[in-house]
Amino acid sequence: MTALRRRVRIRSGQMPPLDLQTICDKCNKSRAHGNHQKCSKQRQAEGIARRNTQHSTVTHGMD
Repeated sequence: MTALRRRVRIRSGQMPPLDLQTICDKCNKSRAHGNHQKCSKQRQAEGIARRNTQHSTVTHGMD
């Protein structure tokens, strides 16, 4: 029974609690229920756009 309750240690320190959201930031519904594939695709598209914007500012800043 104690094997199931072990604490995870990273570099001999205790692992901090995970920062997971239980509510979807796109549809404001519980992430544990329903299909969030559309929300995921929207989140991915926003991430790609953000990275492209950051990349273009870094590239143009070096000229």
